[in-house]
Amino acid sequence: MKTTAPGLVVEKILAQLKARELKPGDRLASQRQLASSFGVSRSTIREAINALSGMGYLYAVQGKGTFIRDGLSMPDSAPASWNSLLEAGSIFDLMEARELLECKSAELAAKRANKEHLRQIKEIVKRIGESGKDINRFFEADLDFHLALAEASGNKVICEVIKILIKKVLKYHTYFRATSSAAVRKLAFRTSSQILTYLRNRDGEKAAEGMRSHLNMVSKELKEIILELAPVLAGVDKRLHGP
Repeated sequence: MKTTAPGLVVEKILAQLKARELKPGDRLASQRQLASSFGVSRSTIREAINALSGMGYLYAVQGKGTFIRDGLSMPDSAPASWNSLLEAGSIFDLMEARELLECKSAELAAKRANKEHLRQIKEIVKRIGESGKDINRFFEADLDFHLALAEASGNKVICEVIKILIKKVLKYHTYFRATSSAAVRKLAFRTSSQILTYLRNRDGEKAAEGMRSHLNMVSKELKEIILELAPVLAGVDKRLHGP
């Protein structure tokens, strides 16, 4: 399989680590500087950093930057699963795009949803709450919730783009379905219920904030899952610890 641009960046950074050009505790250059140095886009750098963080080589400190971890175990060659890790890292870009569009979708739905839209969303929220321990039933209801809100926005372009983004995210749900916690599913029911209330009250601002909370909850757990699975997929021999 041909190595992607983010994959090449991963290989180059790992080569620098192996050659001790980068050492544990060093701060990585900014994404802008790395993009210029490697001759690639910032989105490529972001995907490579996501993958390296998932494999346990990097960690981020808010407001300070991205650093090299201690206790690294260097593979002799690139595992075949690196492309999978790069794909996993890119899900966070997808979730960012979803947040931008779905928050606006919720805001518009609060202004434009008719009685039938509200009735459908109410039934879907009820399904989320009644899904119990049935994870598949929960995810199907949650998917319908997002699609119903997009339909209620009255904006066909936003609706179609959201459908495309959700379709791209769905391929990661194999891992997510298997590990999603009962606490998160319960919180999802609470946030979707709140969003429904905001829709009924025609409060677009709160509907948007409610959707942001709903999506951030999913992003947080998905990130934890990917970071837990990534060292295993990448063939890292020992458990790496945080700073």
